[in-house]
Amino acid sequence: MVLVVDDLILTITVRPFVFIFKQVHQHALREMYPLEKIQNVIKENRMEYELKEISKEEYGKGAAILEEKLKVAKKVREMYSGTDVLSEVK
Repeated sequence: MVLVVDDLILTITVRPFVFIFKQVHQHALREMYPLEKIQNVIKENRMEYELKEISKEEYGKGAAILEEKLKVAKKVREMYSGTDVLSEVK
């Protein structure tokens, strides 16, 4: 009986907050590491270089920074891609 009550209290009080926290966490990660936006900026950087709006040096510096950001964003997405919030909260 005590275990049933403990499980009930845990289910009612803690798990909804865990679910909400995980949702907020995933949303924050998507905002912090926007893969599509980084890819678009890489394209814009390349276009500016091709149209001679920026020098080769500026392009190289920007490209290196953006490639590193893209690499981090892909790694974060890979780390959390298999995470299903609903399956973890039972």
